[in-house]
Amino acid sequence: MVSTSTRSTPQERVAIRKLMWVGPLTIVLAVLVNLVVRSFAVSFFGVSSSFLYLQAPVIMITTVVFLVLAFLVFVLVGRVSDHPVWSFRIVGGIALVVSFLNPLLQLAGHWLPATGMNLPIFWTMIVMHCVSALITISLLTTLAVEQ
Repeated sequence: MVSTSTRSTPQERVAIRKLMWVGPLTIVLAVLVNLVVRSFAVSFFGVSSSFLYLQAPVIMITTVVFLVLAFLVFVLVGRVSDHPVWSFRIVGGIALVVSFLNPLLQLAGHWLPATGMNLPIFWTMIVMHCVSALITISLLTTLAVEQ
């Protein structure tokens, strides 16, 4: 006799109501952590505080803009995917790797004027990208979904 299971796996979905508070929390947390990383790099690793792309207003604005884009992608993935958490983690990982191109090209001198770019600044930017991605992906995929 063959036994088949009719038990279905629970489907997760994006909870727009939860996203209304998780979104701002994620933005504020990512901005604060990025500013702490910048301060730490300036204080302990000799990163120039006058480097244009590490100025506090630039960090705050770019973090907010890119996290709003991440939220839109999260909502879109939630609408089109049967497994939005898993799918968004993959999309977020790919977006993180692509985001490394900006500091890498600036370091090589092939992108946007980045006078003063050096390895400590490069690694500071990479750390800020990784921390922002970790905060965003983990908060959205745990707090803004429901079964």
